[in-house]
Amino acid sequence: MRSEAERWTGALLHGWVEMLTLFGLLLAALVLIGWCWNRGLRPGDRVGLVPWRLLLSAYALVLVLRNFQEDIWSAVIIAVGVAVGGLIGRTGSHRGLWVPVILLATLLGLGLNLSFLVLTLLIVLVLLFSARRER
Repeated sequence: MRSEAERWTGALLHGWVEMLTLFGLLLAALVLIGWCWNRGLRPGDRVGLVPWRLLLSAYALVLVLRNFQEDIWSAVIIAVGVAVGGLIGRTGSHRGLWVPVILLATLLGLGLNLSFLVLTLLIVLVLLFSARRER
């Protein structure tokens, strides 16, 4: 007879629940980072808390990296993702967030959850202690 914890653990590691959990982790990280980004601005200058284009692009990168487990394809996908994130980051209101969030998405896609947490905390600390003028 399986215990209740074993049933929940099996459900969490099952396909779609794991993808929803990864989306929730990415959304929580983006909310935290977006709050830190908007912290020093006047209410009229603040942009949205969660940039949806960034969230969907990063989550798409997570899903693609989850499907390719070979080292060479993962490296190619990461390089293309960071390059596209850098190009898209040149326009829009969240200019400086694209590359760090794409790097967060690569860590989640590769299954490096502790590194994802450490990098998220580092980004939050940098945004909290950075100067507000034209990041």
